[in-house]
Amino acid sequence: MTPDSAAAAFWAGYIRNRNVDERTAADGALPVAGGYALYVAGTAFDRVLGAGWDRPLVPEDFDVVDEFYGERGVVPSFELSTEAAERDAAVLAERGYRIDRDDSAAIYEAPVPPAERDGAIAVRSTRDRRAWEALLRVALSDGVDDERLGRTLLFEAAGASALTIASLDGHDAGAGGVLITGEFALLIAGGVLPAERGRGVHGALVTARLRIAHDRGATRAALKTIPGSPVERTAVRAGFTRTAQTIRAVRG
Repeated sequence: MTPDSAAAAFWAGYIRNRNVDERTAADGALPVAGGYALYVAGTAFDRVLGAGWDRPLVPEDFDVVDEFYGERGVVPSFELSTEAAERDAAVLAERGYRIDRDDSAAIYEAPVPPAERDGAIAVRSTRDRRAWEALLRVALSDGVDDERLGRTLLFEAAGASALTIASLDGHDAGAGGVLITGEFALLIAGGVLPAERGRGVHGALVTARLRIAHDRGATRAALKTIPGSPVERTAVRAGFTRTAQTIRAVRG
């Protein structure tokens, strides 16, 4: 199983098992080509994740996806490995999909060793989803009020196995989450306040989440980030290796 397919299966199960109310009535998850079509209203969970890693996409996959997102008034899209996007270029074009080369991400993986504590920066676990979301919304949007980002973070916080907050000089400086699913620890939503970047906060958050993963029995860790970003550089320093790159294919 790949990190993307593991994440897709985790979120699909979580969506299906949530209590349904007026706000979540349209939310859903549907299996597609080894992954899932995911939808959570008002969030970044609005695409097919984890599909196409094990086999080529076929016309029936697109029929399922078109119906699933069409019922929700959403333009269908796939987050595919670059290899799958190239392999399935003909059928994607035939079904009206274009490749959005500005929407790509790198997947990094590493074994989960016993992780030592970083003594310089305190990292604590928290159950306060609102405080975690508020900190990360500023960290990830550079202060711009982004409602979609906030809703995405709150959804991730509700499903995460653990939430962490890093403190520096007596105040909160960054935060991150981790999902434990099968052998994988998936590091999600790591971010550091703009004024505190370059001081090792993100590295401390990675170390703390690896420690949590080891304590809970995970054997591999993975994260997804924008190529060339500070997060990517932190991952490399922490011993992660790039194993894949993804790109988005959008209909229309």
